[in-house]
Amino acid sequence: MRPRLSVLTFVGSLAAALVVALVPSAAGTAQAHTPTSKMVRPTVPTTPSVNTRLGRKRNGTRTFRLTASQFTQRIANFPIKTAKVWGYDNSTPGPTLVAYEGERLRVILSNRLPEATTIHFHAAGAPNSNDGVAGISQPKPIAVGATYTYSFKLRRAGTFAYHSHTRSAVQELRGLDGFLTVLPRRQRASEKVDRDYAMALQQFALPEEGALVEPFPPGSGDFPFSTINGKTGDASGGTLNIRLGDRVKLRLYNASNLSHSMHLHGMPFEEVAKNGYAIPRSARSRETVVNLGSGEFVDIEFKVTRPGNWIFHCHVPHHTSNKKLDGYNGAPVGMTRVFHTIGYKQVSPKYFSFEG
Repeated sequence: MRPRLSVLTFVGSLAAALVVALVPSAAGTAQAHTPTSKMVRPTVPTTPSVNTRLGRKRNGTRTFRLTASQFTQRIANFPIKTAKVWGYDNSTPGPTLVAYEGERLRVILSNRLPEATTIHFHAAGAPNSNDGVAGISQPKPIAVGATYTYSFKLRRAGTFAYHSHTRSAVQELRGLDGFLTVLPRRQRASEKVDRDYAMALQQFALPEEGALVEPFPPGSGDFPFSTINGKTGDASGGTLNIRLGDRVKLRLYNASNLSHSMHLHGMPFEEVAKNGYAIPRSARSRETVVNLGSGEFVDIEFKVTRPGNWIFHCHVPHHTSNKKLDGYNGAPVGMTRVFHTIGYKQVSPKYFSFEG
């Protein structure tokens, strides 16, 4: 004879099952425990055309060494190719610094520029003593030939930047910018992306081949060369290769003097974070264009659902030309990158070798 369950026994069993099935979420609310909510390490971002660095970690402190200097960088394939710029470790934007939430950040900067400088860690939560504003929070900027150390704790994950805050109208627009990306130590598997790209939006006024960039363009004030990670689309070296089904994150930072309306062809995206703060899922919507004012960060994510060669570019028409000139067969250049789905016919190599 089977034992009979009383009402109290049944209710108690049901309550126990619910307790086991529910786990607290990061926001403090109950959430069903499913295989997709297991915790994993996040994807480390890459920065096309720019180095990514993890620094050296010791006793909870992650250390990076940077040198600010003037150097020559290839910006475009036509009508001007190279320019003297200012940057970090012979790159503008500087190397992407990757650290983890809760670590102490230590950045040792050597100044090899022809003038004094500082570093400001944009939106990263540095205390005032490490805010890096010349003459104010850092009364004495770093003299030519000197070295200075910044150090503070990274209290939250997000997309941030580092840039000069000495004579900003000159030093930033000559190239003294870079990404600081702070990752969570773990994230839900359901939130992990397959590919994570950082893209700095910059503009340069190049007076002539090999000359020092002008921070104040003559005439209309429009910068004739618009770039992603210091390169126009034609000089970017090739496509960004993705697969159908990939979940892709783009970390965007507007390091230029003007606003940019960034548009992805072929697929919608969601804005998942803005200026270092996550956007709740309930507040997200599908978009095809996102506007960034000067100094803003936006993280967007999209799923690769359609094969093709899809461009990602600024929708301001002047910003997809090189000094008013178009690329191969009239293709957009300037602030443009091409996403190529693996298995689809490749973009003509002439796009990346065209010289006007």
